[in-house]
Amino acid sequence: MTLIQGQEHTPKGSLVVVGTGISVAGQMTIATKSHIENADIVYMGIMNKIGEHVVTNINPNSVSLDDLYQEGKSRAVTYAQMADRIVQSVVEGKKVCVAFYGHPGVFVTPSHEAIRRVRELGLDAQMLPGVSAEDCLIADLGIDPSRFGCQSYEATQFLFRDYRIDPHMTQIIWQIGLAGEATLSVLDANHSESGLALLADILAEHYPEDHELIIYEAATLPLCEPKIQKVLLRELQFAKPTLISTLVVPSLGMPAYRQDRLAKLGLTEQQVIDFRSPKVN
Repeated sequence: MTLIQGQEHTPKGSLVVVGTGISVAGQMTIATKSHIENADIVYMGIMNKIGEHVVTNINPNSVSLDDLYQEGKSRAVTYAQMADRIVQSVVEGKKVCVAFYGHPGVFVTPSHEAIRRVRELGLDAQMLPGVSAEDCLIADLGIDPSRFGCQSYEATQFLFRDYRIDPHMTQIIWQIGLAGEATLSVLDANHSESGLALLADILAEHYPEDHELIIYEAATLPLCEPKIQKVLLRELQFAKPTLISTLVVPSLGMPAYRQDRLAKLGLTEQQVIDFRSPKVN
């Protein structure tokens, strides 16, 4: 390429954010692997060394973002610094790939922020999907979200906000090991009983104390099994969750039909009782 004298040509950088899956081995898509392989630099936000090793084998120019985490430092600051580092590399003209474990758009603040900022600069940025913890949960627990419907929350938001819980729907409450932790500075699960006790109190407004709950953790390493612990609601406050523990509250069953709505469509319960929606993926 011929450059005009006195001007420097800086190639346009680009960004693609990918997900490596919860268990990297076997859950990384072909498209994700290709982007990692062809990037000038790969930033990694992966929770274990095995996953980092897989990515580094694909592209040796891979750098972990974990050095930005510090005990007592707000995760909001850490996430902002991650986005800064990613965007800076794109501005420098590099083809940047950022690999987060799981799905890169689920509980990953810096991925969304970096994409937003790169696009504001008029540069290319995209996100590819990955296998998320929710995908693993559905498979491991045999839950079909379409059967009863599903409500999903982050645990601390669930405690602090006035959500309307529908006990006829399956409840999925993420990060219960951090329930009630509002400082964003804790890097380990809070095993105090206060957050779980408050969570149990809220659920007790809608479910009987002997309602069976599930504490779930997806398998993050090859050959490992998911952790599935069943507890009664009255036992929840004594559980010892980790940072990746998710609480599943099964449905109490289907609600009654709205007869007025059926009547407007000229239907009766007998006509729709075996109805199932067509499969949509």
